[in-house]
Amino acid sequence: MEQTKNLSSWLVALFACAALVACLGLAGCGSNSAASSSAAESSSAAAEESSSASEDAAAPEVGTGFEETPIFEGEEAGGWLDVAAVYFQPVPMTDGSTIEGKDIHLEADIHALENKFGFGVGDWVPYLTVSYKITDADGKEAAAGTFMEMSASDGPHYGANIALPDAGTYTLELTIGSPADNNYLLHTDAETGPGASSFDDGVKWPLVITKSWDYVPLEY
Repeated sequence: MEQTKNLSSWLVALFACAALVACLGLAGCGSNSAASSSAAESSSAAAEESSSASEDAAAPEVGTGFEETPIFEGEEAGGWLDVAAVYFQPVPMTDGSTIEGKDIHLEADIHALENKFGFGVGDWVPYLTVSYKITDADGKEAAAGTFMEMSASDGPHYGANIALPDAGTYTLELTIGSPADNNYLLHTDAETGPGASSFDDGVKWPLVITKSWDYVPLEY
């Protein structure tokens, strides 16, 4: 009888130990699961914070401190040039040009349409000679000259600072000379050439665009 009682006590103790081990195991799993969940949340939050920091550190937009006033846009010239003319406040440039005595920065934006001269559609076209002449309503010349090639925050263009103090209706005449005049060459062999044998292929230079517009002096 005493032996049976001892055996029962031993079995009870054994079951109690097993139950304790099971409880500890479940507690450990719960702790690990909570830790894993917490780590995942922390990692996600860190990733979002890093992404936000990267966006904040991105380069700020430039060239947003001015507004272009269009004279004309979307004018096709020579069958392969898309020409637009705009103006805004005069700007200093690397050649030492200042804004003193100037009223506007006049520019011509000239990009390629489909062509056989090796330029992609939308490419800015360099090596052109672009002259401008502005006349007033009476036909009197108000400004004239040759644009320079330059780059701004919105890309390369042809432009110049000019004096045009009085409001009125003016006519702008742009005269565009061939890149060949500035020794820009084309490959002419069948393997590497763009298709045209010269810049005179299908184009009669110089190209002339004439447009009238109502000018209002800028306040800046």
